[in-house]
Amino acid sequence: MDSDKNVGGRDRLIRAVLAAVLTIVSLRWLRSGKRKRGLLAGIGALGLGFNASTGYCGFNDTFDIDTTASEDDDVFAPDMDDESAADESTDVSVDFTSADDTEAANGHASGELTCAVCEDPIVPGERRGPNDDGAIVHETCE
Repeated sequence: MDSDKNVGGRDRLIRAVLAAVLTIVSLRWLRSGKRKRGLLAGIGALGLGFNASTGYCGFNDTFDIDTTASEDDDVFAPDMDDESAADESTDVSVDFTSADDTEAANGHASGELTCAVCEDPIVPGERRGPNDDGAIVHETCE
């Protein structure tokens, strides 16, 4: 077996995805009693998984096929083109609520849940439910 890598880039990514899909198919077939199909799919998943993880394929080696044409095409290789981007980290915070959302959810700006009838806070563990209008109320306020 030649130790040179001959599978790279998108080819490795496709083989990894196919290995995951064949693993799922194999398990489903084995559970449903289709043993031959399950074993064949399992063997295929192992082969494609081996190709994707090691970057080597015996079929490609036999027929002198090399899909590692350039380092730019390797999807699993770390991207080192922009060194400044590799050093920076960005924290992103997204707030999906608006003032209308908090009013509709029977809560205050602090996120505290309140009863739509008596406007008292509803504490965790307290019994509550929707009233006829769909607003959250204490069980005693219904």
